[in-house]
Amino acid sequence: MTPLDHEPEIVRLAKSLGIADSAPVGGILDYCRSRIDAWVADVGGVSDIEVLESLVTNQLQMVFEEIRSDDDWDRLTEVYARGKKEFVFAAMRTKFEDTNNMTYGALVQRKHARQDALDRFVAVIDCRGNKLARRFFTRWHEIAHRLTTNADLLEPVYRAEHDPIERLMDEIAGHVGFYDPIFNPSLIAASEGKQHLSFSTVESVRSSAFPNASFQATLFACTRRTASPVIYLEAALAHKKEVKRQLVTPSLFGEPPPPGELRAVKVIPNEAARQARLTIPQNMRVPLGSLIFRMFDAELLTDGDGTENLNQWESRGRNLADCAVVVEARKVPDRVIAIVQPVKFMESS
Repeated sequence: MTPLDHEPEIVRLAKSLGIADSAPVGGILDYCRSRIDAWVADVGGVSDIEVLESLVTNQLQMVFEEIRSDDDWDRLTEVYARGKKEFVFAAMRTKFEDTNNMTYGALVQRKHARQDALDRFVAVIDCRGNKLARRFFTRWHEIAHRLTTNADLLEPVYRAEHDPIERLMDEIAGHVGFYDPIFNPSLIAASEGKQHLSFSTVESVRSSAFPNASFQATLFACTRRTASPVIYLEAALAHKKEVKRQLVTPSLFGEPPPPGELRAVKVIPNEAARQARLTIPQNMRVPLGSLIFRMFDAELLTDGDGTENLNQWESRGRNLADCAVVVEARKVPDRVIAIVQPVKFMESS
């Protein structure tokens, strides 16, 4: 089970779909996969992910409208608000430009569409600026909403990014967007002759089968499906919990906040790592001797890899267990992303 299984919204959604399961997230994922599998079987299979997306959206009576420039908002208003009297589209832009609640996509059911119309549902995808990198994943996120929605959505719902429903839609998108019959053969081919998951393997999977997906989304899909333990980690400047609490209350004397330290701000172990109880506590300080620290200190954006031991990670006088690991890291503008894998498991596999 996952923490999402206990969220009331997730339990209610599962029940609305006829899923009576003690682990509703898994039940909902199975429900979505089974719907797609049935459509694929009906057409005798699909050749690639774009053909699959076209098949799925056609079955769901769903089309995409992408926003790539400000002019596209005018086009959306002209086509849907003025032309089709779907006035919700005229006011949509302000929601997408709310900096306090970053919005990448929204799904709308058209009020004036026929019941059998192939464009009965419209998903608006913001592809401007940095949002373009999430285009592939956002499209499948909105497909996930449509796959799991029984009730009408005459007005789009703009939830916070960490809302349980939004997190579940991300989970679904990560599974069905990287559809197993397409993904698994590409991962097997890319992994041939390699002892562990690597960034080059991820890039090979992305370029061969999911060219429109981001590297990070493909990396998540690879770690999730890798049978051996893998930890995905992001390191950035941050404060320990005590300092974070102090920073909530501004200093009476206008003192600047203390400088942050390089910490593991995001840690996601895959299922094999959870089973092996292999993890790095979130927000733990990155040791000076780690490749991750050296990469963060480097002037250039680059990749690196090496072998080290988790026992150099220390907090409050306690070290992590003695475990030799292979680390591959990539420096990006404000942080380092890395995958961490145990050497001993790989040598014995």
